Parts: sequence; C-alpha cells; structure tokens
Amino acid sequence: MNETKTECFPAHRLVAEFADGQRLTFDGFTYEQAHDAMEAAQDEHGDITWFDGVTDQHYENGVFHAAVPPPPHSPFPIIDTTGDPNFEQQSLL
Repeated sequence: MNETKTECFPAHRLVAEFADGQRLTFDGFTYEQAHDAMEAAQDEHGDITWFDGVTDQHYENGVFHAAVPPPPHSPFPIIDTTGDPNFEQQSLL
C-alpha cells in the first residue's frame, strides 16, 4: 500500500523562551488558544522571557500563510502613469 504523508498546520503558532532556557512553540486554532497554552507552560518552565509569532516557510508572524486572504483583485487593469512624461492629467471637473 502506498503511504502518503499529510502535514497539518494549525492556524496560529507562537514561539516563547522561558526562564529555564527552553525555547518552545505553541499551536492553536486561534491566537488565544496558542497564547493560553504558552502561559500554561510557565508552571513547568518558569516565566516567559520573550515570545513572538513564528515566521518560517509556513507562517508569517504566527499566522499560517494559507489562512490569510489574498489581496483584492480588480477586474480592470491598473495603469501606473506616474512615470510617463507624455501623460497629461485631466480634471473631471
């Protein structure tokens, strides 16, 4: 049987460093869920010295890149004429 490996990426991933020197990542379906898991780890590892959203090939500032909506798409072409010396700006008034 052919086995395929499927990767699953939660919507949010935070990284934190603790007083004991451990640097750990925390995942969640929401930012709050990942943050709560990070705070709960303080019981075992001591105070959080710093934390931030993970940025790597799958995440940008803690948010899974596929969860970010694409930029709006205009059905009309956008023409930039700011560098054209022959373009005359016309007033609509």
